[in-house]
Amino acid sequence: MKNWLNNLGILLIIFILMKLFFSCQESSNMIYYDKDAPAPVLIDASTVSVENQAGKSVLSYVVPHDDNLLYVKAIYESSPGVERQAHSSRFVDTLALEGFANSGDYAVKLYTVGKNEKESGPVNVTVSPLVPPIVEAFPSLNMISTFGGVEGSFTNTHKAPLKAVLMADTANTGEPVFIQSFVIDNPNAIFTIRGLESKPIKFYVYLMDRWGNKSETKEYDLTPLFEQKLDKELWKEYKLPSDFQNSLENNYWGYVFAGLFSNYVCPQGGWNGNFIPEIRPLPSYFTIDLGVTAKISRMNLIPWWTWIYSYYPRDFEVYGSAIPNPGDDLNGSEWKLLGKFQSYKPSGDDPGVVTAEDNAFAWPGGENFDVKPSELQPDPYFPVRVIRFKITRLWNNGDQYSIDELSIWGEIVK
Repeated sequence: MKNWLNNLGILLIIFILMKLFFSCQESSNMIYYDKDAPAPVLIDASTVSVENQAGKSVLSYVVPHDDNLLYVKAIYESSPGVERQAHSSRFVDTLALEGFANSGDYAVKLYTVGKNEKESGPVNVTVSPLVPPIVEAFPSLNMISTFGGVEGSFTNTHKAPLKAVLMADTANTGEPVFIQSFVIDNPNAIFTIRGLESKPIKFYVYLMDRWGNKSETKEYDLTPLFEQKLDKELWKEYKLPSDFQNSLENNYWGYVFAGLFSNYVCPQGGWNGNFIPEIRPLPSYFTIDLGVTAKISRMNLIPWWTWIYSYYPRDFEVYGSAIPNPGDDLNGSEWKLLGKFQSYKPSGDDPGVVTAEDNAFAWPGGENFDVKPSELQPDPYFPVRVIRFKITRLWNNGDQYSIDELSIWGEIVK
């Protein structure tokens, strides 16, 4: 036994020494270069071609055959006085030049760089990037008053990640202060700020791209529309024959209808307090007696944290009735349409891709749905006592959904 242990120890020592030996060899090979080697061969200017795109240009070229070549470097000004560099490996034959502040002609110096960091002389290239996304988006940038705040929008054709920066003179001192910024890459960009007083305020907004290019600033004199959050302590279920019949209601999971307006958002990792109707073909209906009569301005739906953009309403309709005991027929005279609504997903329409931005947009703050005039309902601001939801499509195109919490704002009339 003793001899066996001794032999094992010797083998272990030999293994460790061999490991160290080959590791040193590999490391030595990885960092080896000839410090006295000349700068790499220049790129042949005749092989360089340029593809101009919105706010960027892509260079294509034949990579020189040179053992000392490590990478290709471009130096250019993306705007007057702002120098940028772009690098590309010796194994790639394209180089993207980005961050241009405007369209036009720009001079570029193209270098080859050796493993010993020696640079070749420059190859001069002219690029002509097209109109950048920030410049194209700026004319469409607009702001309007909305309930409890203001809403901004712009058209982002190229789906570039653009930041809308909102400032306001809330203290009426003549000096704007930063309010909030929104990074949006959706083609139909919308951003909203809530919780503002219903008084005249001067707002300032501009766009910025990820390279620090800024648009001009637009100014707006806007007055947020008055609204108040309706007291959910006064709400109660108003059951109609075609409303959901929930077999899970009042079970130990806590999936009760009142969980829809419990003023409690289920924490991540939890499951209680959610509203989950039974599985059955859509549309699905539920109805609430608000306890007061009010003109509705907006609604907020918070999904269950684990079912964001999956088992969650994507399209729905909302109806209201001024009488306290309306019937089941939405096409009758007792009900009026407030509007048809669609859930918004910042990263796009694919429900199979849910990004961090998507999650942050929908949870835990929820998604706001503004009541606005439309062709279907030119005047949606009428008094209602009972409100009814008709869920018509889910993000996963299934037939079971969950809503963690519902809140409603408006103006109480009695």
